[in-house]
Amino acid sequence: MKPVQTTFLYIAISLCFIFLAIVVSPFLTTLILAAILVTSTYPIYESILRGVKNRKTIASLIMSVSIGILFSFFVFLFFVLIADEAISTYQHFEQWISNSSFNLNVIIAYLNRYLDLPNIDLTASLTQAAQALSTRLVTSSTNFLKSIAWFLANFFLLVFTMFFFYKDGKLIVLFIEKLIPLTKRNSREILYQFRKVSLGMMYGIFLTAIIQGILGGFGLAVAGIRNPIFWGTVMGFFGMLPIGGTMIVWLPASIILLANDQYVAGIGLLIWGGGIVAFVDNLIKPLVIAKQAQIYPLATFFVVIGGLLVFGIRGAVIAPMVLAAFVTLAHIQEREGISAEY
Repeated sequence: MKPVQTTFLYIAISLCFIFLAIVVSPFLTTLILAAILVTSTYPIYESILRGVKNRKTIASLIMSVSIGILFSFFVFLFFVLIADEAISTYQHFEQWISNSSFNLNVIIAYLNRYLDLPNIDLTASLTQAAQALSTRLVTSSTNFLKSIAWFLANFFLLVFTMFFFYKDGKLIVLFIEKLIPLTKRNSREILYQFRKVSLGMMYGIFLTAIIQGILGGFGLAVAGIRNPIFWGTVMGFFGMLPIGGTMIVWLPASIILLANDQYVAGIGLLIWGGGIVAFVDNLIKPLVIAKQAQIYPLATFFVVIGGLLVFGIRGAVIAPMVLAAFVTLAHIQEREGISAEY
């Protein structure tokens, strides 16, 4: 092939790659999570594959659907229980208001004895506040429904992607090896490092979820929440999610406590959940990834936290992969440089 043709080919490939990267970028986190889940559970898939006589489609379907059903069960159970708690809280509010335990008119009259307060049309003010709150709730509900729809779409794509990663994973890896413009040894070293980082992230996710569940259950028990062992287990499960995490449990619990006039317990749970339980995720996960991938722990810590702060959840997932690629490429460059000298 002539140099001009070669140059045109590389330019065309680069432009296609850039365009496809932009198109796929909204689902990049989903693709990486699917790759991490498939990599970490691939031994189970191989066992099932042997059990179904090497029928890849059946084995892949069993694995992807099983993970989807397990996740859906916990989410459904959580929303059923949280709905029950919400009804209980609403009934408490209704009783609280009917008993007039919080009368603004009495408070204003009391303050007027000592302060020269302007005349306030309390009824009009409360009406305006209620209207503003209603408008805000409608907007928030719409945004919440959009978020749920986007979450469900990504969840379906995750299960769908896992099916093909299980089924054609080895072929995809071989294809990527051929795309990398390095020797087979160096290409496999890069992919092997990615695999170690993926396993490190998965081990970190599970270990962090267990510790967060224990700490969260302890905090809930001290705060007086019913069934703290169950809710601690639910908190550990949600700790494995890239969005929301343990906050999905301890934040509503804190609000319920505050709504029931348990201010010390509610504020204490907020501090415990936001300061201790949430921080565990940012501390343990980088250390586990660093040990598994044999990368300096301090570098991993700053990369994970920095990725989270700069790019959000996506950055926390992608940043360790980029760090692993950098370390591997630097190692290859050093090795090839030493070889060239001899």
